[in-house]
Amino acid sequence: MKRSLVSRIKENFLTLTGIKYLIGLVLMSGFALSMMSFTSYSGDLLPAPGKDTKLKAKGPKGFVSLLPKTKPVTLDPTTEGIKPATIDLSEVKVDLNSKVEDFADSYIRREYTDLTRMKSSAKGMFATMDRILEEYHLPTQLKYLAVIESSLKAHLRMRSGALGYWQLMPDEAVRYGLLKNGHDYRTDLARSTEAAAKLLTSLHNRYHDWLLTIAAYNAGVGGVNKAIKAAGGSKDFWKVQYYLPKETRNHVKKFISTHYFFEGSGGITTMSAKETKKLKEELAASEDGNEVIELIGNTNVVRIKGIYKKAAICKVLDIKEADFDKINPNFDKALSDGQFYDLHLPDGKTDQFMKKKDQILQQCFNDLLDTDSPASEQLPAGRTSIDRS
Repeated sequence: MKRSLVSRIKENFLTLTGIKYLIGLVLMSGFALSMMSFTSYSGDLLPAPGKDTKLKAKGPKGFVSLLPKTKPVTLDPTTEGIKPATIDLSEVKVDLNSKVEDFADSYIRREYTDLTRMKSSAKGMFATMDRILEEYHLPTQLKYLAVIESSLKAHLRMRSGALGYWQLMPDEAVRYGLLKNGHDYRTDLARSTEAAAKLLTSLHNRYHDWLLTIAAYNAGVGGVNKAIKAAGGSKDFWKVQYYLPKETRNHVKKFISTHYFFEGSGGITTMSAKETKKLKEELAASEDGNEVIELIGNTNVVRIKGIYKKAAICKVLDIKEADFDKINPNFDKALSDGQFYDLHLPDGKTDQFMKKKDQILQQCFNDLLDTDSPASEQLPAGRTSIDRS
């Protein structure tokens, strides 16, 4: 049956109307979405305290957010709200040196049971060693030297006469007062660690290189000096090692491997002086490593972070440490913990601090390496060997 003309017109009208309606709905929806994009942000509209981040607005190209463009910080009420990552040479983590990778893999596999035992049972001994090493301004990671020397066995004695946790020789026991009234205190953890700290300090003051220091702890000063001469006068351990006895060369690699096992990385005591210098330069150039954050309120106050040291600031700015301590309590502790610190300075010293910032930092780096430690003690004249073979 043919549809009537009225029916066909009605059908066409409804179809056109439907199409127009749908088109209108789409256009309106698009307009609404485009308007919403100017006011919608990911996350909260305003950042919560301590979580200031650059919020990206959705919308047409070229739209500029007016919200603060600051880096995230973590609030800490004990330090006026800010605690950055710690930047400290003694705590720095570095990759395992590629020159030791194969040796470390083999050594750790072979000694895994013994190393694991000490890792779980030696916490008390390590705490004592850490305390004493810190008193002598030495990296606490040097305690791993005792691990490879004696496996932390107090009464381990070698045919050479070395005894105790640190395998100190008899003449060293006499030199550091460990033989008294017929008693040998090389088996005493605290006393032997103090003696080892003095010995390590004197060796490091001689070579200014931790790897050469550890080599000399094993082979003696004479052995290391002979190797340096054979290497054409180079004091780069990675060149000198080829002229050292195999036992000494492996002794240093054992220390690096043990450091990696306990720490999960290398550190300042597993690097040569050349590598350490490069690290210092990188830290000095780092935007976040050592920085004056801002001058606040009182123009005699500067907020700082990084590895600034009281002694270095006082030396460069000619400030008495006693006066410094009165207006800056717990200064070194706060910065070593990675905290920001509002540094108070005497009148006229703020401008000097800003102008001499780089000089102060260089002094700080030098102090960190402890090249002029008050605990240093020169080896006796004529001493050529600390033979522990």
